Amino acid sequence: MSQKKSYCVIGLGRFGYQVATKLNEGGKDVIVIDKNEEKIEKASKIFDIAFKADATDINSLVEIGIQNVRTVIVGVTSIEESIMVCANLREIGVKDIIAKANNDIHKRVLKTMGIARIVVPDIEIANRIAVQALYNIGIDIFSIGDGFSWVKGVVNNEAVVNKTLEKLDLRVKYDATVIMVQRSGKTIFPPAKDTSLMIGDVVTIMCRNEKIKSVVKLLNVEDIDND
Repeated sequence: MSQKKSYCVIGLGRFGYQVATKLNEGGKDVIVIDKNEEKIEKASKIFDIAFKADATDINSLVEIGIQNVRTVIVGVTSIEESIMVCANLREIGVKDIIAKANNDIHKRVLKTMGIARIVVPDIEIANRIAVQALYNIGIDIFSIGDGFSWVKGVVNNEAVVNKTLEKLDLRVKYDATVIMVQRSGKTIFPPAKDTSLMIGDVVTIMCRNEKIKSVVKLLNVEDIDND
């Protein structure tokens, strides 16, 4: 397995299966592992490499060769098993581990183990819905904590067309930063200060929550699905 290109998803519940599917659709090499035979039988029809194995057994991981995988996503539902799997991955030398946590306590335990990338899906979805409701915004919003969110949508305001990011001065006026611009299948990341916006650009912006509505109004950002 190529360390630079390989991803492994352990645990094929709703979270793990969705992550693996998106990686696969993105053309990535994906290895999937689950101890449930029925899930692996289903997965083997979609993914090139699917193992029925108990990831709490460190020897099983070594035999599969997970120590050679670049990124491992742990989507195991059981908190106890999640902790054991992450401990095994750390012990065999996997450096990039993304783990799903069921709650804040689970997250804190994983952090003490040195797992840097942790997601709590229920909390993140709740935060996203709360921000959308609070500021009456229907486009994609991803809360990143500390009063900030990522906003993603399509630019649809002629008034900002051909204006550079420097001229728009979003950082000073709105405490917002354009992180990425996607245009005609190409990605501009990070965009330079002389990057001009165009109608149809898909922009990802980091912004203070209380300024989101102003930024959305300025760019007339629409939901991507409405493009």
